[in-house]
Amino acid sequence: MTPIILFFIIALIVGFVTAGLKIQYDRFFAIILLVSLMKLSVAGAVNTFLWIVFFSAGYVLWKNKEKIKGMPLANKKKFLILVPILAFIGVFIGSTFFSAASGQALTVTLGALALLYGLRLVFIHFKPHEFEYKNEKPVYQKICGLFGPIVSGFFAGLIGTTLKPLKIPFAVKIGQMNMEQVYLGNTITAFFSSVFAIILHSVYVAPKVTMTVSNFLLGAVLWLAIHIVFELSQLFFKDNWRKPFQIFIGLILIIVAFKFL
Repeated sequence: MTPIILFFIIALIVGFVTAGLKIQYDRFFAIILLVSLMKLSVAGAVNTFLWIVFFSAGYVLWKNKEKIKGMPLANKKKFLILVPILAFIGVFIGSTFFSAASGQALTVTLGALALLYGLRLVFIHFKPHEFEYKNEKPVYQKICGLFGPIVSGFFAGLIGTTLKPLKIPFAVKIGQMNMEQVYLGNTITAFFSSVFAIILHSVYVAPKVTMTVSNFLLGAVLWLAIHIVFELSQLFFKDNWRKPFQIFIGLILIIVAFKFL
């Protein structure tokens, strides 16, 4: 198949799947398809995917700009000062590993994350009351606030994904943190992580894995196509389809994971 046809296949699959799962920015499936269908190297797929995360997270933040403006001053300082600093530390470490890792090591890492994400989709589902938590556990709030940006930054620098599918269940189910606040906080973290990862992958990593103009162009256009498919799919995707669909996609991810392990 031609690259243009493969491009549209990836956009259709990722847009539809993320609409069904309500995933708006950490569209991990795109990396797998860029590697398996478009035959990019894992490093090339990561560099392309970082642009998808950047545009996706930026768009979500733009839609939630009024909520961000309405945040208490202490929260704004945290998200505009502390989170970027912690995210940069994580991205720097992750990018260092990305630069030094072999293609095989990155492939195995991709497979391991696909397996974990698949297991999460199959076995972890949110109950209605878990969307209404108001009194989070302070210890877990501090753990997420301190280590969350570092972890997201590390994995963004290493393999492109910000680990959102695993971080949010931890924060909500164990820390009993408010879903809306956790999601917005993770989006802010993902945005900064993607910005720093793009910069470091452009000027810091080894030449063999450096960010290229083609990564930017493919990532930007692919994000737009995915977003269009996502919005169109949301028009008809019914809520009672989502749980079985989530399990189905999780099983597919588990199967695909073993191809990379």
